[in-house]
Amino acid sequence: SMSLSNSITKLLNMEDNNLIFNENFLEEKIINNKRCLIIVGYLKNNLDFCPHCGCINNNTIIKKGIETCLIKINKISELTSYLKLKKQVYKCKNCNRKITSQSNIVDYRCRISNNVKLAILNCAKEMMCKSLIARFYNVSDNTVQSIFDTVFYNDTVYKDFLPKSICIDEFTFKKKTYAFNICNAKNGKTIDLVLDRTTNNLDKYFSHYTEKARKRVKFVVMDMYSPYIDLIKKWFPNAKIIIDLFHIVQLLTKSLNKTRINVMNQNKDDRNKFKRYWRFILKSRFDLDTSCWKKFRCFKNLMTEVDVVDYLLSKDKFFENSYDLYQDILYHLQHRDYKGFSQIINQKYKDISKQLQTTLNTLKKYSKYIKNTLEYSYSNGVMERNNNTCKLIKRISFGFRNFRNMKSRIMIITNIFRKEKREYHTKYSIPKYA
Repeated sequence: SMSLSNSITKLLNMEDNNLIFNENFLEEKIINNKRCLIIVGYLKNNLDFCPHCGCINNNTIIKKGIETCLIKINKISELTSYLKLKKQVYKCKNCNRKITSQSNIVDYRCRISNNVKLAILNCAKEMMCKSLIARFYNVSDNTVQSIFDTVFYNDTVYKDFLPKSICIDEFTFKKKTYAFNICNAKNGKTIDLVLDRTTNNLDKYFSHYTEKARKRVKFVVMDMYSPYIDLIKKWFPNAKIIIDLFHIVQLLTKSLNKTRINVMNQNKDDRNKFKRYWRFILKSRFDLDTSCWKKFRCFKNLMTEVDVVDYLLSKDKFFENSYDLYQDILYHLQHRDYKGFSQIINQKYKDISKQLQTTLNTLKKYSKYIKNTLEYSYSNGVMERNNNTCKLIKRISFGFRNFRNMKSRIMIITNIFRKEKREYHTKYSIPKYA
């Protein structure tokens, strides 16, 4: 019988020497109109002393019946399975209290095995809604959420430590409600989520961190949202602000794209050409093909990509000057040349579009932070990945009514199951167009 018990415990992944199975261990029943497998086991503990009064067992602890409980275990051959556990009950003569046999396969006064809980946590890192996980493991939605909470509870954020480099950003939780997101810039692990991104709320939040933790932060990566800059200066005195390079390039491409649309609306004859080949305009000039002659739609003759761009630029002087300025700024950003970048943005330009002039004023305003961007290789890529994960979970789950439930799920995926990022010393490149 011991060899049979060992085989069954290994098959069920239940390591407990006190668990015994007989020959007729398998039953079959219909529970809630479903065919279920029931495995019958016996649990006996060898007690050397009473856990209540500490009395040594000199025939003072006697057997006092059996207590039966039905425990949910993982599916066997896609059939809902239960462990019918018959626990031996003892009685201490010294203190007259009952002692029920306990096992590590299930928690005290719980009817769901630890293997099922681990399987639910393993599903938590996948893009599955909570109700689907509950249905798959034959438990309730509230049970799944309580298992998530045992791993990462809402308030278990340590306020005495922060990494040297952090990323900050926000994403929409509900309509007109933003959640503030903080993550580690190196490995992408989420540090914390805060429901409201208003300055007053964030001031209260960062005041809970110790001064030592806040002074430890050396770099903060963010987008061009001005209220965050004042917040960082106030709470992180030793931190250098780094504006994400993607957002700088995106600002440039949007302004040039608006200029193209204005020119397109004025030139009705070439409207289709401006509309069709917008990607060529946003590309870096060095990435355009100059040798491959081919037929382009909307053009009669054989042309190269550079010829297409030159034709579109010849239609408007303001557009041509704006394009040249855009290419110059893009070149210096790609080569991380701050001197050349600052010389270009500090010059005065007359024959450029209003949109690009507004972008130039913005770049002048944030020029000292852009200097940090070009000197260091930090980016907001890990934060954008985390934000995308948050939005994906929200969409799959058809929204969250409770922020606490969403936070626990996100923290499990982006904190506990996030692998450490390997550091590769490669040349940093920016997208050809945003």
